[in-house]
Parts: sequence; C-alpha cells; structure tokens
Amino acid sequence: MSSPQNVERTSIIICGGGPTGAMLSAQLSQLSIPNIVLERETAIITDPRGIALDEDGIRAIQSIGMLDRMYSRIAHCQQARFIAGAGHTLHKEPFLMLDVASIGYSGHVGFVFHRQPELERAIRDVVAKSPCAELRLGCEVTSIAESEGEVVVDYVDSHGETRTLSGSFLVGADGKTGYVRKKYLEPRGVDLERCEGIDYNETWVALNWHIRLPTPQTHPDFPLWSKGYTPEQVYDAFFPKDFRFLCNPSRPSVCGRFGLERDRLWRFEFVVQPGEDAQQMATYESTSKIIMPYLTHHGSRYGLQQRSIQFPTDCIETLRSRPVNFQARCCNKWALGRVILAGDAAHVFPPFGGQGIVSGFRDSAALAWRLAHLHRHPHADPEKVLQTWYEERKQQLTHSIAVTVQNGEFFNNKSILHTVMRDWVLWSMQKVPFLREKIQGGNRVLPRYRHEPGFIFRPELGGGVLLPQVYCRRIDGRGSEKVEFTDDLFFSQSNTGLLQWIVLLDTVQELALAREDICAVIKSNHDLVREDQAVYLVHYIKAVGVAANDLMQDCIVARIASAAEFEADPVVSKCSPTTRNYDPMQIKKSLRPRARYLLVRRDRYVYAACVDREELRRAVVSLPEALAFPQARL
Repeated sequence: MSSPQNVERTSIIICGGGPTGAMLSAQLSQLSIPNIVLERETAIITDPRGIALDEDGIRAIQSIGMLDRMYSRIAHCQQARFIAGAGHTLHKEPFLMLDVASIGYSGHVGFVFHRQPELERAIRDVVAKSPCAELRLGCEVTSIAESEGEVVVDYVDSHGETRTLSGSFLVGADGKTGYVRKKYLEPRGVDLERCEGIDYNETWVALNWHIRLPTPQTHPDFPLWSKGYTPEQVYDAFFPKDFRFLCNPSRPSVCGRFGLERDRLWRFEFVVQPGEDAQQMATYESTSKIIMPYLTHHGSRYGLQQRSIQFPTDCIETLRSRPVNFQARCCNKWALGRVILAGDAAHVFPPFGGQGIVSGFRDSAALAWRLAHLHRHPHADPEKVLQTWYEERKQQLTHSIAVTVQNGEFFNNKSILHTVMRDWVLWSMQKVPFLREKIQGGNRVLPRYRHEPGFIFRPELGGGVLLPQVYCRRIDGRGSEKVEFTDDLFFSQSNTGLLQWIVLLDTVQELALAREDICAVIKSNHDLVREDQAVYLVHYIKAVGVAANDLMQDCIVARIASAAEFEADPVVSKCSPTTRNYDPMQIKKSLRPRARYLLVRRDRYVYAACVDREELRRAVVSLPEALAFPQARL
C-alpha cells in the first residue's frame, strides 16, 4: 500500500465497468455520490453476449436518462414464438405466442433485443458526463485491505503504474471469475453456491451472425429473384421477425434478430448434449450441420421446382461462436464488512428469460440508494443496511431463477409424451379468447417482496411492492405540460432524495386536505423525506388545475395521461414502440384499497402505502429504525 499522502480518496470504489458496474456508477452519480470505476479492459467488448432485456431493464435505462437511445441505437422489440417438433423450420405455426411487445406494469414493453456494446456505451456516456464519477479503463486490482471505516485498493493503471485508492465501500462487479470474490472474499468464507432446490448445469453454444443482403448482382443465380423477391424480402424469408424458441426434444435451440433491425444481427443458440465436446460443437463444421437445415427451404414453398433453396453462406459473417456453461448459483453472502458483490460476481443465471444483465441492474438499483444513505448518514449501521439489500435481492433472485429453470424445463423437455400434451393443451387453450389473452400475456406479474425481519418496507401498510409506471401530464402551471413517464416526474434529475412522497388523488379538489396531512407529519421525518418534493398525481384524465390554482403554486401536481396523448407527443412517443395494453389506472390497481399517501424508495419499491394521516405518521416515524440509525436517533 502507498503512504497516506499518496492515497487517492473517493466514496464508492467499483471494480468492473460492465453493465452492472457502470449502471451502479450512473445511479450513484444521480444521487451526487462520488465514485470511481476500475475496469480491466481498455474498451467495450464488441462481441454481443447478452441480447435480451426485460421491462425492468428498460426501466433501469430510463432511470439514468438514456431511454431515448433505446429504439434509435440499442434495440428493437418483437414477439416470442414457441415452435414444437423435430423439423428444421422457422415457419411452423407456434404452439404458443408470447406478446412481449405490449405494455406492462413498468410502462414499457415486456422485452427488447439489444446490442450489448451499444447498451454499455449508453450507460458509460452517463458516467462520463457526471462530475461525481470516473471510469478508468485498463486498470487491474491487485490487492484489497479494510480498516475502520474504509477500504483501500491497490491497482495497476493503464500505464503500468501501481496506484492506491481508498473509499467507504468497494463493490465487486467484475464477473463470476473476478478478483473481488475469488481473491478476497472467498478466502473469508463467501462462496458461490448452488441455489437450494435448483440443479441446473448445461452448456450451450451461442453464435452471433451479421447478415449481408444478397442481390441480383452479387448472386444472379439465386432462385427467388425469378419470383420477384427483393433482397430485403429474401432476408425476411430466411431470418424471419420474432424470436423463436425451437422446442426440439433432440436439440433445444433459440434464434432471432437482435440490435436494431437495420443492423441485421442474428443469434442462434443450441444445447450441447451429454457426450459432445463443447469446443468441437462450436466449430463451423458442427454449427453448420445444426443451423443450415433451418436456412434451407424446399422450392415448393415458393412455387419453384428446386428441391432446396439455401440462403447464401457467403452472406453470413460469424461474429461469435463459443460454448458457454450455464449454472444456477448464488453467493451465500453478497457483502462482508465494506466489500460488496453485485451482478455476475454474486450470482449466475441460466440462459432462459434474458435475466442476466437485468439481475445486475436490479442489484444496482437496490444498492445505489442504500450506499447513498450510508454516505450521507455514516452513523447508520452498514452491516444491517447491506444485509437487508442482499437478503431482499436473494429472495427475488431465487424466485426468478426457479421460474427461469422451470420455464426452460417446460419448453425443452425431452419426453415425447410431455411435449405432445404440452403442445396440445396450450394450442387448445389459445382458441378461447379470454384464455388466449392471459396465456399470451406471459407471466408479467408485478414484483413483490415477502417481508422478513429488517426489510426496509412496512408490510402492514402495503409496502414491498414495485410501483408501476404510467404516463402523466403536469397541471400545476409551473412545469412543462408535456406528456412524460411518472418515474421521470417522481424521480427527476434535480431530486436526489432517497424516499419520495407520492400522493394519489381522485380529483384536484382533494389537494388541500392532502397537503394538510403531509404538513402535519413532516416534523417527524428526520429530514429523510421533504414535503416540497412531494408529487400529487390526480387519477382523472380530464383534470385541470384551475380549481385549486393557489394551492398549486409551490407543489408538483400532475394527472394521469392517456395512450392517445402519449402517441400524439412527438418526443416521448419515440421512447416506446407501442401503447398496446397500457392501463392508466395501473398504479392504484396495484396497491391496497384506498391507498393515498405513498412513501417510495429510490429503487421504485413502496415503503408504505397509507390510507390516512395516522398511517402516514406511523410510516414516517418508523423510518430511522428501518434505515438502521442508532437508537439515539429514534
């Protein structure tokens, strides 16, 4: 370690600048918490690895102000098709369609299929613009030491020089083989263990292809020109829209487009069977035997005499072909002392459901506000605060892994009887309109924690549920009246609070009484929440602010907005490809009956959903204990 005068200081040190580490840095920056990210690589890895992001992941990108890039530079959305049988076709009628391109509880579509380098670039751009954060590339951690109230890290920088950095906390977001866990925490009893009751261990080969369009000039003998096909139509015929789960009992596979449509990127993944050599299965010879039958069509499909028509292989560029071993594992502890693990360093996921990157984003959202709390209130108990973080996340993670593995087993079952029954039952149920809507909507259940001792929410007051998101429009006459997402209003860039007041009104006329209730309990809040940052949301689309104009002069009042208003706005409408299934009443529907006064954590989870002033007082009074302040603060 360097002498004290040569030690650089910050608040939070983050080891690893991948999606999780960069997201944590960006979210800490929004809360004005100084942080430095040490990343071993010198540039973003150009090989796209993860390609799917669910609605929580989209909401995380929104939280750092990069939603406008989602559909212009990063990703597109599509449906999911599940195809049964041992045949080699991508065009067979699916036994199940999942409508993941409609609006869910987050205000976003269920999934997008992204290009990871562009996703990471967007997050890093937020970090680069922040005065509170710095991303240092080409830096490798070589030692970690803890002392009272700080962590000291030695690292070798991009010039080969050893430097020393100290901070209040160190977060290891450096992956499943990273230094922080393998070299520092594992010798201290932190282990990556098999998830209880879940035994998943499989190897898949993942390929990324870039497709070039054949043309009559480059491929004059290609048969489909005679049928009037354009190059784009040929591409669509062989690489169709919508992501496909090929539930072939002998070789489960998935394939589909990712990134922007114009990028023409295609992913194909298939399972490596017992007895097969994973490296050999990733070779061009082996992958061609598995994939090219899907890209070879019978001429009769197009009214041609040719027995087979194959997409030109010289139009396919392989960007990636490698085996990846997937397991379901989770660390027994995610924090020890002042050293913390997040993302793949703390847990690893099976490939189904696109939960890898998103799980790291969830870790970050739940951790960032807690680290900000410990930075602002250093007398709070860090062990209690961090333990509640990872116990909450482990509960959610275990459930996600279990559902992910069950879905994988359900759709990739090798039993002929099982698959026949599955296909017939799902196909039959989708013939009934009501059942079809429920099934094709997928399992988009609003996340909700099951309370355990120490968790930072009040279950008896309706806490523990993720707050949904809708569209809204300000009516107080002080801000812009543009349509926006409620998250952007509740947690605006100027608002660095860790807990947010949100008051749900049915009419504007209820504003006066609601403000009285808020002011009556404000003296009990220990500066943890502020009345002047409260947002009043009227659940009436036609509400206007004239009736209570005087009361609105020093507070934020908005009303819910309709899908039509969202679509008509030329700016915000670019942030979502659809408004289908949007429900403007979703916030009220998700909470306990008559809930009016909400205390919402920065990670969008409800601390309490109170129905009256007395419940609100109880919620506010409980905050110091929940946030692990010493007894003297109670």
